[in-house]
Amino acid sequence: MIRLFAFAFAACCYFHPGFARAEEAAKQLVGTWKLDSWQVQYVGEDAREPFGAKPNGRLIIAPDGYWTVMITKANRKPATNNAERASLLKSMLAYSGKFTIDGDKITTGVDLSWNEVNSGKNQSRFFKMEGDKLVIRTPEQASVLTPGKRVVSTFTWEREH
Repeated sequence: MIRLFAFAFAACCYFHPGFARAEEAAKQLVGTWKLDSWQVQYVGEDAREPFGAKPNGRLIIAPDGYWTVMITKANRKPATNNAERASLLKSMLAYSGKFTIDGDKITTGVDLSWNEVNSGKNQSRFFKMEGDKLVIRTPEQASVLTPGKRVVSTFTWEREH
């Protein structure tokens, strides 16, 4: 009886329209994406590009529901001392985790992060596909990089072939 109930529950979830849309969206997202642009809009200020006009970045979305992102400032130089190593840390971000999709919202359970303040937390973003472009926008939130300010970030990614 328990097996029958479990099967019926799983079938309902699988054939539920919301589940099917989320599963289809996840399939469309799978792949490797190259960062095209990153804009940060602090509330009440003009938009800016924190790592310059052409930051480096890659987003890898795996079929098993994990994603990994790494973004670095363009033209970084190898460090030769501790101060330069610290500076390199300030010119990058990276994290990884399992994601779920609900409509146009993607939530990542961060399990690894360049900034430990994010590890173990959920990060929710909004996304839309525009052909071979993926636009990911954060909700308005407290800035991790600039404490005391509220921010919305927009990342535009291009699918790599």
